[in-house]
Amino acid sequence: MTSFLDRDSPRLLIFEDYDKGVLTERLIRQAVDACRVRGILSAVDPKKRHFLSYAGVDIFKPNLKEVREGLGIPVDPGDTATLDAAHAALSERLGHRFSLITLSEHGIYHAGDGRSHRIPTHRRNIADVSGAGDTVIAVASLVHAVTGDMSLSAEMANIAGGIVCEEVGTVAITRERLEAECRRLMEVEEEDVDSRT
Repeated sequence: MTSFLDRDSPRLLIFEDYDKGVLTERLIRQAVDACRVRGILSAVDPKKRHFLSYAGVDIFKPNLKEVREGLGIPVDPGDTATLDAAHAALSERLGHRFSLITLSEHGIYHAGDGRSHRIPTHRRNIADVSGAGDTVIAVASLVHAVTGDMSLSAEMANIAGGIVCEEVGTVAITRERLEAECRRLMEVEEEDVDSRT
């Protein structure tokens, strides 16, 4: 692990935990520590078995069901106060920088650096949710690695996850489609804000 990090100097390492036994607590600890020492951004899409094993990771991206089960607390996706409480509980246990919680039809929530926000979903014709979580963590982590802006990362990841859900099965999205959707939806949001002021 460390020889790869030293040789290739990546800016980002994503743990995509499928609970298949590949990611052990020891491997997770060593990888997170190695990333911290080298200033490499680390992100995880956790699953149940090692849910609270990712102490010190930068971006922690569970879905709503995983947060409820992992912490054993009620979380209402429409109530920012309960989402903030979940982020606080996660932070206490993990000491991570950012929470990014996917909320299915309720959108996505992000918190960190003393700020939190819930972003609603955009209207979509949902065909299949397979692969949406993978897409969300990949896009959010990449955008954050490049920009350092968690709000932008969450917004773009929310859009990317929605695009994937319009297709049947696990599919890859193109950069061109993502860029076009982000421009269109973010411009609509700016127009809505301008019209209310």
